[in-house]
Amino acid sequence: MKKLYKVGIYCRLSVEDAVNSAKAKNYIPSDESVSIENQYEILSKFVMLNGWVEVKTYRDDGYSGGNFQRPGFQEMLEDARSGLINLILVKDLSRLGRDFVEVGRYTDVVFPSLGCRFVSVLDCLDSEGDNTDMLHFRSLMNDYHLKDLSSKIKSVLHAKMKSGQYLGSYAPYGYRKSEDDKHQLVIDEEAAAVVQRIFEMRRSGMAYGKITAALNQDGILSPRWYWAIHYGNGSCKCSKLWAYATVKNILNDAVYTGTLTQNRTGSRSYKDKTLIQKPESEWISHVDAHEAIISPETWDAVQEQNQLAKLRCADNAAPQPALFTGKLVCADCGHPLVVNRQTKRRKNGAVKKYVSYYCLQYANSGHSICSWHRISEITLQQLILNEIKAQAKAVTVNEAAVLEKLKKQVSSADTMRQENTRQEIASLRRRVQELEQMTAKLYEDKVSGTITEATFLMLIEKSEQERIQKSDRLDALLSEAGKVQQELSDLQKWTALIRKYLNLTELDRNTVDELIDRIEVSEATVVDGKRHQNIKIFYRFVGAV
Repeated sequence: MKKLYKVGIYCRLSVEDAVNSAKAKNYIPSDESVSIENQYEILSKFVMLNGWVEVKTYRDDGYSGGNFQRPGFQEMLEDARSGLINLILVKDLSRLGRDFVEVGRYTDVVFPSLGCRFVSVLDCLDSEGDNTDMLHFRSLMNDYHLKDLSSKIKSVLHAKMKSGQYLGSYAPYGYRKSEDDKHQLVIDEEAAAVVQRIFEMRRSGMAYGKITAALNQDGILSPRWYWAIHYGNGSCKCSKLWAYATVKNILNDAVYTGTLTQNRTGSRSYKDKTLIQKPESEWISHVDAHEAIISPETWDAVQEQNQLAKLRCADNAAPQPALFTGKLVCADCGHPLVVNRQTKRRKNGAVKKYVSYYCLQYANSGHSICSWHRISEITLQQLILNEIKAQAKAVTVNEAAVLEKLKKQVSSADTMRQENTRQEIASLRRRVQELEQMTAKLYEDKVSGTITEATFLMLIEKSEQERIQKSDRLDALLSEAGKVQQELSDLQKWTALIRKYLNLTELDRNTVDELIDRIEVSEATVVDGKRHQNIKIFYRFVGAV
């Protein structure tokens, strides 16, 4: 019996392809255009001529062939894994990608492992044919094209930086791009006044955090929001409040003295877009590239303040991960609690070191959002130690009772609902099997002439849509049922784990990592002269007990 091919059509067009295409030059031969519409038209006709079934079209418009993390491509892979398609069709090999190594991995390993046939129409390449010898050569040429294009683009950008043109996507806060020349920075008077105020406050000796608090108290919008309102669409996902790091970055950026420094960052290669910091020797700087907001005297005075702050911290020990680093969460705003180390000298000359934790959001906002939620490490350590020993004792004394309590706690459905789920799973499995058999029967009827091509396509599409719908529902129910079983299995893991710590005498980082997922810390209150603070522990496998 001839195999039924369910085709996924893949179309891709990058920005470079659009610029270099005949379409961009107002010359559009129907057989040469690389537009998305033209790709689809060619491939759809090819599917029809071969008697295959067109199931779905995947489009990536404006995505580079050197990167395979494209939404349409990833969706196609998922559908191939689920069995929705078993043939991937492209116009030519460069549409799949231009990375020689990755293209070879997908055509030689990934697609065959998914049971997917691969066909490139204009290259006359078919993974099930005998003409695959040219596949790797063509892929290598596409890879070379990508490398050559990357080198040319970098050369152009480097030349522009050398000539003093500003190439950033956004102007630094306090500036805007000139309307006459987008590569030239001009002063934005309103934002520049805020920058001058920040520098004057720092010059007078104010700390970063106090400057941040002053800006937030006066209702001054953060740089991102300022840009969105004045130059964007009026909306932004970022906070309207200033942050400690934003103030610090402004006070250390020489762009406000008129010096433009670029080429500080870049990618490892044309295949790896990971952003890396370049050595200072590769930076490209231009003095007096634009009008300065800050005078040289103010800049020098502020840098002196910054240097003095660094010297005050020079004697501090190198930071080490604290006992609860990464485990503490603010119960009110959800931000992490960070460690704070203090060294105090007593009158007798003794040195005492203290470790505590406080809300990161409160510190970064200049005390404008949330509150301290401060807690000392000694207090928290003793509390957690006692709690772990109590849980270990409860499991040792009556494990069955603890398990029963936890089962009630993690159970997300009653017995009747679970029974209904089991019945629905059985029903869906039967229906999916019937639909698969129906597909095979429809194909036999088409071959024998019992039904026409048009009727076959209509019925097969209807059958496939129902099969996909039922399969998706079945997968969701199986996942839900599996989750319940996993939760019950996790309970057994937790009781076996916690039992080991019955005689725990000292809490260390390994124990914290093994037992605890996170700890929520509430703000402290004082009642009748006594300090109260709620602490909620979420254990691994079982959550809050």
